[in-house]
Amino acid sequence: MKKKISFLIALSLVLSQAVSFGAVTLQDLRLPKDFYPAQSPYAKILSVQENGKFPGFLTFSVSSPHGNYLVRGLVNLHQSLHEIDVIEQLNASESAGGGVADGAVDSIKDTGTGLKNLAVHPVDSVTGIGKGIGKLGGKIGGAFRKKEEGEKGDSFFSSTKRQLAKKLGVDVYSRNPDLQAKLDSMAKARMGGRGIVTVATFFVPVGLIASAVMTVSNINSAADQLVNDSDRVDLFKLNKKALLDLGFSPEKVTRFLNHPYYTPREITYFRFYLEKLKRVQGFEVLLDQANQAVSDIPADKILHEVQIAADSIGDAPRAMKIVVIPEGLILANEDKVALITAYDFLDNSVLGSRVTEKAISFRQTLAKRSAEIWNGGAVTSGFGGAILMKGIKVQRMCLFESTGKPAEI
Repeated sequence: MKKKISFLIALSLVLSQAVSFGAVTLQDLRLPKDFYPAQSPYAKILSVQENGKFPGFLTFSVSSPHGNYLVRGLVNLHQSLHEIDVIEQLNASESAGGGVADGAVDSIKDTGTGLKNLAVHPVDSVTGIGKGIGKLGGKIGGAFRKKEEGEKGDSFFSSTKRQLAKKLGVDVYSRNPDLQAKLDSMAKARMGGRGIVTVATFFVPVGLIASAVMTVSNINSAADQLVNDSDRVDLFKLNKKALLDLGFSPEKVTRFLNHPYYTPREITYFRFYLEKLKRVQGFEVLLDQANQAVSDIPADKILHEVQIAADSIGDAPRAMKIVVIPEGLILANEDKVALITAYDFLDNSVLGSRVTEKAISFRQTLAKRSAEIWNGGAVTSGFGGAILMKGIKVQRMCLFESTGKPAEI
């Protein structure tokens, strides 16, 4: 009987491995119920593909009435779905002859016909965007080196735009050019005395998502407040002072503050995470890792892994150390080692095996009693079951679900 049970367990694991080599589907991801905008009729996910260059990361093709999106990563997908919802409600309000977009006659003049092929976030594969994309800072040309048109020398415009974005639950530094055009036109309309009343009563039927990451993180909430209340110049100065106070060299700080693959909001997040981790041995290498990111996925990966690490420690952490490895971050205390990863999808693959081997190896070399894997995104049940048999626990969706948030280490 025992042999039969063992055979069935082994067979189920083999089958789960076989399934993992097929195309990834939305059903495989088992996304949280609140991941999608509530009852949104606008956005539709057409396909999911694993990134050929970066295993474990996914690219989503998304359609909407105003254009098509190519979105890299679960975090960016979550934000994009919400932005689509907001844009379409603004369009509907404008078509009705009033509402939030009242007077916003130039709302999309600069975006060009390229919006039909809109690609959000994957900078190295953007095609057919049109000249409007050049107005965005963020991952194109440096977060602080270029302001949006109309913001130069106009703090009232900047403040108005930030407050509108906050009320709509979107990021004022979003990389979506259509959303940026909407926010610009609405801010100009408000400054011109049009569309004054409506934003306060505008209803977005989803939770407000100013954070780049949907999370229960109190750290992000505090950073959001600072970003929403500060213009780019003030934010630059505040972040610079905070990073210098942490002991980083002026050269490293300047390089990070002008990093082409982080927006001002993401830079502020990272600074808050470092302040939370400052008592952890080896935390200084995290800024080096961020500075070394030469494309969007590695930049996002380290940002999200550092967030998970910062969220997992208490206000008075015990003796701990952190180590950066290609697969993620090793966070260890006296008893446990955690391998923190920010992959969109982990399954029984070459990547999954490598992550498991690293967790086991560090448990042994650091002489810890237990080891866990904390992944920012989805984990297949087959993978979780397979590594549990090796004595490794896994937690999924650490960036999205409160139930998936790792216990304090």
